[in-house]
This record gives sequence, C-alpha cells and structure tokens, in this order.
Amino acid sequence: MSTVTIRSAEPSDLPAVAAIETRCFHASRRSSRRALRHSLSSPSQSVWLAISPSDGRRRVAGAMVLHHHRLALRIYSVAVLPEFRGNGAGRRLVNYAISLARKTGRSSVTLEADRRDRVLTAWYEGFGFETYRILRDYYSPGRHAVRMRLSLKPALKGGRVCGCPIGHSTLRKLK
Repeated sequence: MSTVTIRSAEPSDLPAVAAIETRCFHASRRSSRRALRHSLSSPSQSVWLAISPSDGRRRVAGAMVLHHHRLALRIYSVAVLPEFRGNGAGRRLVNYAISLARKTGRSSVTLEADRRDRVLTAWYEGFGFETYRILRDYYSPGRHAVRMRLSLKPALKGGRVCGCPIGHSTLRKLK
C-alpha cells in the first residue's frame, strides 16, 4: 500500500511547485511562477501535492493543477519528481482528481497529452480515459496533442440520478 498522501497546496508551496515544473517539463511546456501563483489563488483552479516519505521525512513528490469547469474537471498538469516515480504518486494524484470530480458532480475529467507519448496516453487509458479529439500543432508546429476524457456516470442513490427524482413520468420520457 502506498504511503503517498495528497494535500491541497498553499501559496507558501509555490517554490516547491515551481521546482517540480522546472524539473519535469521542457521549458516550452512549463507554467511560469506567475501562472502557478494564479493557480494557487484562483477560485476556478486548484493545486494538489503528492507527499511521500523520504529519508525519514515527508517531501513533496509531485504536483497537479486542476481547472474547475461547470461540467468537467480538467487536469491541466500532473508531474512527479524523477526520484519519486514508480511509488504511486502520479496514480494517487489522478485518482484524487477523479474522486474530486465525482464528489463535486462533474460529468467528466478531461486532459491533453502529447500524441507521440504512447506511454503517457496508455497510462491515462488505464484510468479509463479515451481520446476524443486530436489537437493539431498544440505544443508547436508538428507536435500534436490528444484531448482525453473520462466520462463519469452518476451514481444511483435513493432513486435519484444527479439529484433528479426518477418517477414514472420521467421513465416514460426516457423510453
């Protein structure tokens, strides 16, 4: 069982999040400190940290930036420091995003990934994400991305779907 925990990032975590961006993303793909500072304080974004034990202390192993839309939760970025890869930090972050989307009533989780990176896209497919669009020249000329989506089915609770009562008249409309 993984000992990685997830917590909400605070403005004081900016140096750690910026260091993760620097180490994990090419300069053309990383967020600036200004953009990260905005993500940390925005009401429509959130930043989450994966915390992992290392040398007897807890260290920031990875970070995830989410954009909160009305119907979807968008994973803007997920990054795990190289020395922590393989310990479940990335998996915990993505599972946390999916759980958060479910708890807040979103119908899907979306993201973009480099079309050439089959290891990455296959990793997301392992969570149930499916490619539904190709974004030509997304990263640079000739560097296409895929837009992926995980559709979330509403859970049935007490005869309700998404808070709507299911009665005979509703069932008749559905047929």
